Amino acid sequence: MAAKTKNEADKLVRSLDTVGFYSDFSKPGMLHAKLIRSPSDSGKLKSIELLDIPDGYFLFAASSIPGARTISVGKASISVFVEKNVSYRGEPVAILAGPDRNTVEELARKVSISFDVENLETALDHVIKNQSPQSVHADVSDMADFINDLPSLNHVIDKSHFEEYSAKEVARREVKVGVYEQKPLDEADRDAFKGAGLFITTDTWQHTMTAPKWQETDGAFSYMDGKDLHIYTPTRWTSLVQKSISESLRIPPENIFIHKTKSAEIFPNGLWRTTQTAVQTAIAAYLSKKPVKLVLSQEEQEHYMIPGVITTIKYKTAVTQEGKLHAMKILIDIDIGLSNPFAQEIVDRITLASFSFYKPENLHIVATAHTSKKAPTTICVQSIDSQAFFAIENEVQKICNKIKIFPDEFRLMNSLNSFDEKKQKVFPFDIQICGLDTTMKSVLKDSDFNRKYASFHMEAIDRIEKSGKPFFALPLRGVGLASAYTVSGYSGVTSFSYDSKIEVTLLKDDRVIIHAIKPSSVVQGLWKKSVADILGTPPQNIEIDSNFTVDTLPSSPEDTFTSIGIMNDLIKKCCAEIQKKRFHQPLPISAKKGVLKSTKKKWDKERFTGTPFSATSFATAVVEIELDTYTYNEKIKGIWIAVDCGEIFDEAAAIRTVRMEVQQELAMLVRDKTIQCDEIHISFMKSDNKSGQIGGLVHNIIPAAFSSALSLALTKQLTSLPCSEGRLFTLIKNKSSKK
Repeated sequence: MAAKTKNEADKLVRSLDTVGFYSDFSKPGMLHAKLIRSPSDSGKLKSIELLDIPDGYFLFAASSIPGARTISVGKASISVFVEKNVSYRGEPVAILAGPDRNTVEELARKVSISFDVENLETALDHVIKNQSPQSVHADVSDMADFINDLPSLNHVIDKSHFEEYSAKEVARREVKVGVYEQKPLDEADRDAFKGAGLFITTDTWQHTMTAPKWQETDGAFSYMDGKDLHIYTPTRWTSLVQKSISESLRIPPENIFIHKTKSAEIFPNGLWRTTQTAVQTAIAAYLSKKPVKLVLSQEEQEHYMIPGVITTIKYKTAVTQEGKLHAMKILIDIDIGLSNPFAQEIVDRITLASFSFYKPENLHIVATAHTSKKAPTTICVQSIDSQAFFAIENEVQKICNKIKIFPDEFRLMNSLNSFDEKKQKVFPFDIQICGLDTTMKSVLKDSDFNRKYASFHMEAIDRIEKSGKPFFALPLRGVGLASAYTVSGYSGVTSFSYDSKIEVTLLKDDRVIIHAIKPSSVVQGLWKKSVADILGTPPQNIEIDSNFTVDTLPSSPEDTFTSIGIMNDLIKKCCAEIQKKRFHQPLPISAKKGVLKSTKKKWDKERFTGTPFSATSFATAVVEIELDTYTYNEKIKGIWIAVDCGEIFDEAAAIRTVRMEVQQELAMLVRDKTIQCDEIHISFMKSDNKSGQIGGLVHNIIPAAFSSALSLALTKQLTSLPCSEGRLFTLIKNKSSKK
């Protein structure tokens, strides 16, 4: 085979550096696109028509696609456009594109979607309910009379051959510890929850992840350049986008150029769902031979691009008089929508987080994931377990309020770190928690938590005993504490490989190339420091190369192999190997390293036991709030956070990162509102532990600390977030008016 020329070789190179926001890109003659969605939640699609479509406007449906009409990941798949059977209301059935955005919006309302007769009732009902007055014809009264004279469709349509939609269980995990391992379930429940002197509590928790509206919505920009197709999209899985477009359009991968743009800072959909919008946009650009931009509306983003899964977690907890966790029974229900290729991984990670760093003597967890008639969901690797941390930390805070024990005492007493394995029964999970004591002591001292907690708690009790009426001029006050970890290197692989690999090359001119996807500037500094310390190369001579060939693009999503601690350790090992060779063989010298198999052997995937994570970062947060009894507005008086994430290269930059995440989190606690807080205090513990992740820690602790503080102020347990101003108004008013 003849060697490739330089131009041919360059054409196969793909950069995984980000290039701004997709919505900022445009070209002359660009078309604006809009997805046409099904008005019905079920039914067999018959036709999609737009009469008198103007010149220069295009409507493409499944029948227009030259190749594959589905996008597959593992055993899960979604349609690019519905071809036959509709699965949920709002499912894309076509894409409309044209030069004028307003005209496109107007034409979209005129697209006719026809179903087979047995589905006419559902579609007609939806159209009538959503008909705008401007689009009603002058003879609407005659049409209404005509419709009223018709017999009910229920009487004339034979639906006997149709079955009601039935949700399917797609993933399951069950954990049994203590008496649940030894006895039948009914008998184990009696032993776990019928003991003398036990405090029993039951509650259900839900934290729905909602992306703030100031974030760029999902979408893509695409255009043809000769035979080459270019697409700008906020993906974190470039190889999947390239593969899916190649299969749908039947064009070679080397003719597809994926330009990775910035992903959403909170809850990115780039692992799977963004691929669908990228393919839809590419199809419109390829078939129209025009540049096309698709930008989803905020309504579409909220309804059809769900960040993560909808999870409900129910706890039944038994606590001894001394405050020891005697038993926990946890039922986890996960709604994945139409499909989710990461269902088992989501179930397993939420299962592990549902007991957090606590160690109850008896534990029974049943976690299931099921389908529903909602849009497909995805996975947020950094916040996959945040809903479980929200639930367990609220459960713990509620227990502390009821049995009158300080929250820090309860946590330290029941943590995994507090148990002596020689004296205690073996626990099936070994989760290494570093910084539990130090972060908690630091944040308690800085926030004066225990004094405030005791004072606010006594005031709340006094308020209840005095008919629940607060003095009219005084605000309701509360303070909440929450602790959680975030992980590096999950060993329970189910959906994709977590095999972190890296290559380091020392060149003749004392330059060093790190071949990897560029992380944040803070992490880049950490990597360069590691190289400089071992090889003696000046930081300005160290380059991070994010170029890959078409055939060597990472097969797994970026979020699965960019763990700070793991990648930094691999870089150090590469440099140590180069240092040994540099005086014995000519330059350049390269070294490649990956995660040792022995690390993964600590986790038994079949039995679901052992050490699931290679490292953890830990954080504790305190949130203090006030609720004004006149305006019913909430105000955060202060936030204190202490973090142990091992070695830190640039503490100032790390503090800025956490502060930014706190501000982002404040935009999601109350629906359609950003809460202000001017007093944010962040401290990092001095630690010799491995460098760990920082991203995701804030989302694992702030919601629980906030809701715990609100619950104390209201003397009413909040069981879900985000809350709304209307809900707070009702809770405060009810409390104030009780007799």
